[in-house]
Amino acid sequence: MTFKLEITNLAEEEYSSTFHYYEEQQPGLGEKFEKEADYLMEKLKQNPYLFQRKYKHYREAVFKRFPYFIIYEIIDSSVIVHSFFHANRNPKRKLKSRT
Repeated sequence: MTFKLEITNLAEEEYSSTFHYYEEQQPGLGEKFEKEADYLMEKLKQNPYLFQRKYKHYREAVFKRFPYFIIYEIIDSSVIVHSFFHANRNPKRKLKSRT
């Protein structure tokens, strides 16, 4: 079964700003971030239960190369991506506007 992937507006904004930040740091680095994000999102569509539940019903998919993780939840046959969260941000802010 393939799950439907939905990305919130906040997550879209975080993704876009992160992509542009890395492209400004080094041309092509944003594309590498995008490639890893796409890989993780494909894994989420195939098997979102692969990643550990961290808080209530929220799970985190961790990037390997970048200090980010995807915060998401599973609702029926959908995976809702709430955030592309930088690992150095205050963990108390992870789900501030999502709970």
